[in-house]
Amino acid sequence: MREISECAARFTIFAAMSSKEQKFTSSRVRSSYLSVVVSMTLVLFVLGVLGSLVFSAKALAQAVRENFTFTLVLDESVPEEELRTLVKSQQLASYAKSAELITKDAAAAALQSDLGEDFVEFLGYNPLSNTVDLHLKGEFVATGDLESLRQELLKDPYIEDVLYDPDLITLVNENIEKISWVLGGAVFVLLLVALALINSSIRLTIYSKRFLLKTMQLVGATSAFIRRPYLLNSLFLGVMSALLSMGLLLALGNVLGNYFPALLALFERQTILVVFAALLCIGLLVPGVSTAIAIRKYLKLRTNELYY
Repeated sequence: MREISECAARFTIFAAMSSKEQKFTSSRVRSSYLSVVVSMTLVLFVLGVLGSLVFSAKALAQAVRENFTFTLVLDESVPEEELRTLVKSQQLASYAKSAELITKDAAAAALQSDLGEDFVEFLGYNPLSNTVDLHLKGEFVATGDLESLRQELLKDPYIEDVLYDPDLITLVNENIEKISWVLGGAVFVLLLVALALINSSIRLTIYSKRFLLKTMQLVGATSAFIRRPYLLNSLFLGVMSALLSMGLLLALGNVLGNYFPALLALFERQTILVVFAALLCIGLLVPGVSTAIAIRKYLKLRTNELYY
């Protein structure tokens, strides 16, 4: 009876030690998974922010270009019917985004408001002319021959002059092109960094399980059987990280929308959908490929090589 009680006591001690060891192992596994999710989430979030900038750059550049005003100075002798026809023809032109008639009286009222003085009463007449504020399409400002368009417009007998700032437009186009190249290069570099970090996190997780992988192989488990649960787990972690990064991106959009409404153009629906799709693809593809490569590597190693 005494021997039985001693054996039972030893079994209880070993069982307690085994339970503690299992808890410790489970805690380490959860910690490793958490670190992988956090690292992937942060990397994907930063990549998503920069991706939003790149995808929105074209829309922002187009908005900047379409903000330029081409002022058509009209002859005072233009009949009212011809004036309406001229404005309508400019509104329907292939190069025009919009065209708005500014009468001489409206221009005088605006100028009086800016100056704070009634210059019309002082001069005894209104020296201003009827004008048409013409906004060209962004792609035409970027690639079109603006001087040729100006000469073409001046052929109209009712248009006296076309006013715009060619130097400013050239400078803006050059800067937009430079910014586009810089953003593209930054996204490429960050994408490489993101791939390296995610791959490193996944490989470290698989490295910690290399002995378990080899044990399963030694007892007869096939490579597909060993690989399947780890691939599914990596895909799950990748999807979770992508969803968390999307949530952070949406939260950032809400904050910027409240304090900086002008930046809402970075988070338009189409842009967000494209960025979300890209993040989900990266979250699925990179962890899955990294896991498959890492498992294949450790299964090919001999047992003594696992210690190095």
